[in-house]
Amino acid sequence: NFRANSPFVLPKNEILAESEFAAPTIIELIPILFSTLGAFVAYNVSIVADQFQRAFETSTFGNRLYCFFNKRWFFDQVLNDFLVRSFLRFGYEVSFEALDKGAIEILGPYGISYTFRQLAKRMSQLQSGFVYHYAFAMLLGLTLFVTFFCMWDFLSPWVDNRLSFILIVSSLSPE
Repeated sequence: NFRANSPFVLPKNEILAESEFAAPTIIELIPILFSTLGAFVAYNVSIVADQFQRAFETSTFGNRLYCFFNKRWFFDQVLNDFLVRSFLRFGYEVSFEALDKGAIEILGPYGISYTFRQLAKRMSQLQSGFVYHYAFAMLLGLTLFVTFFCMWDFLSPWVDNRLSFILIVSSLSPE
């Protein structure tokens, strides 16, 4: 029987497993007592606070303080004009215009499509229509490919693997 001892608890850990039942009942009732006490205090404070609020609003000091805080001091307008708009403008100009519409699009879809379009134009200029020209190009490409991989042990001290991607991309560039 594989799972016969699955819920097994070591004897040294048995106290932790049964600690829920070891506490006195009054300790377990503390959250209920405090919740009830908090609700009772909140209800009584709301009644007393309502009476205090009326007395405070009718006093001279309370009326002046209420009028001072009730007026609009345009803090939200100042924050919006000087902070929020400048942050929004910065986020739009830097992250959206410079990165998304600028560098990422130039390096990404538009740059790659432009490079392949220019490469296709150059390749189409090489077309002559003669089969032996195509056979020569395929044979030359295969020869260079095999030569490069057969001589890799000889070339590897002079070729940095980290720069191989840059070398390949730069050899495909139109300019």
